[in-house]
Amino acid sequence: MASKNKRPFISWSRLKKSFHYASMGITHTWKHEQNFRIHSILAVFIFIAAQILNVPPVEQAILALVVGGILALELINTAIEHCVDLIVQSFDVRAKVIKDAAAGAVFIYSITAVIVGAFIFMPKILSLF
Repeated sequence: MASKNKRPFISWSRLKKSFHYASMGITHTWKHEQNFRIHSILAVFIFIAAQILNVPPVEQAILALVVGGILALELINTAIEHCVDLIVQSFDVRAKVIKDAAAGAVFIYSITAVIVGAFIFMPKILSLF
């Protein structure tokens, strides 16, 4: 099925390129953003702990959504920071507010993730004692 502009509905080469560019964005963020690395490493420990503590699949899915949300927000935060830096060449209070608000969004979601993790892990940890 072709769209109106005569492009194929699905272009495998464009799809492959989009995955490549997304991978480059993730790699850049991993290399340059400390918080993304911290969240990624914590994610590995969370999923290992979920296996060790026999967390049910539904709760593991909830953990995956929360962890994925944090990592996605970190990527968006990095994109926002780079956009602001590109546009604003010197200190501007408005640019600071934009960057701080984006970082604040990650922080709020991180707190939410900790709360969700506590609801899931605390009963299992307490049952060990």
